[in-house]
Amino acid sequence: MFQTPIPSTVHRWWVYYRSIVGGYHEYAILILLPALYFRFSYPIFTHNSATLSLYLATVFFFLPIKTAAALWGLVAGGGDSRNHYGRSRYSPSLLPTPLKRKSLRRAPAWILSGIFVVWTYAYGTASPFPEASELVRNPVFLEHQTSNASYFIAASFWNNEPVLDHWTREMTSLIEVLGPQNVYLSLTENDSEDNTASMLLHYARKLTKMQVQHSLNVTRELRGYPSNMPWHNTLHRMAYMANLRNGALQPLYENNTPFRTLVLMNDVVFHHTDILKLIIASNGKTMACSLDMDGATLYDQWVLRDSCGRTTSGFWPFFMDSEDKAVVRRGGVLNVGTCWNGIVVLDADPFLNATLRKGSWDGDPLRFPQPPDCIISECALLPLTLINQTSDSIVVMDSSVVVAYTVGWWKYYAVWLRMPVVRLWMRVFEEWWWGVWWIFFGDGLRWKGLDDGKETGECVVEGWPECGSKATWKKGGVRLRKKIIE
Repeated sequence: MFQTPIPSTVHRWWVYYRSIVGGYHEYAILILLPALYFRFSYPIFTHNSATLSLYLATVFFFLPIKTAAALWGLVAGGGDSRNHYGRSRYSPSLLPTPLKRKSLRRAPAWILSGIFVVWTYAYGTASPFPEASELVRNPVFLEHQTSNASYFIAASFWNNEPVLDHWTREMTSLIEVLGPQNVYLSLTENDSEDNTASMLLHYARKLTKMQVQHSLNVTRELRGYPSNMPWHNTLHRMAYMANLRNGALQPLYENNTPFRTLVLMNDVVFHHTDILKLIIASNGKTMACSLDMDGATLYDQWVLRDSCGRTTSGFWPFFMDSEDKAVVRRGGVLNVGTCWNGIVVLDADPFLNATLRKGSWDGDPLRFPQPPDCIISECALLPLTLINQTSDSIVVMDSSVVVAYTVGWWKYYAVWLRMPVVRLWMRVFEEWWWGVWWIFFGDGLRWKGLDDGKETGECVVEGWPECGSKATWKKGGVRLRKKIIE
């Protein structure tokens, strides 16, 4: 058959390319090009993105194609691979020639590779999120059902149009699991410059059709002018944020329902089973939180402290204590001193009026405190207030619940990095790589305070239990003092 000759320019480039990569052009095309795509496609652009990208290219491109070609060669039985010109039918194709008999000794390796490829696409890319139907069979939820438990969910928004489609979809799934009759959803929005307000109004109409109790508070000029006015100093910003969060909680104080569980949310991307897992983690405790990732690091380091008050690093697995690191590596629940990290699930009892309470909380209905004279996050003041009233180690963090502030980063941390095939890579390679990283850079992103610890007037929390001892919190023992920088 007449064949159109390859243009001389294309041929010269092909010869030049082959002269560079030699006999490894298949590896260059099947590994390097896909790896470059993974490496520079948002959001795989973190410390481990080079090695992860090579691994993903090998698993999803190189192995499937090479294994299929090799197994086809076994089936073909080593037929003549040359045409009547004496040239290989497969050159310069990526596919190898059919295997000769002497190559049959490689068959077990290709068969094992085929099994791995089948596992990768059948199981290795499975969703990392559990089925909600499994979680609701947990004893915590079974007990909630018998006691007709209800849930108050509060969330605040500002310029969140890019995440709201995902957020409302997952919130609807959560409501369907918990039961529309058991949920009150409080939504607040202020001063957004995009379509956040209109999208929330549309969702509120959907909630009405679902017969879900809800409130939506849309406000304007709350930030003042200019729009960044609340951030002219940190104390002003903390007071402003405390007022916003209390505004989202306001329907709780006006409602006569004895809610069992309170869910407080930042404007984060989440999966509906995350809330179910935090409800389970908070059982017997007062507060459970998630992990919030933003960019290459943990976001809410200002608030997160371990069980004896030490700060954390932005790098996984975040904590200084070896036992805490081990819990994070296996995605477990660990005790912490304070946290927030995007989503918090709390026992609603301290927030209710005295006539609605069922527990032993004897203080006034809890709200976000106004910041003291020293500088501290309003999100840290809330758990510290709880601890001071109860003297219990009552705050936990579920390290398997990962949220983010954009859909892209959420897909990276909560989905990609937790797929079974990627977790396999993390176990084989990432564990020891992180060990080396921590030796040299472990303190590199450890929280040292606002402005690298140079913020005059930042709060120092006193009264933490002593590390390594069996000491516990003392009721009323938490104190705040102003840090003075000379």
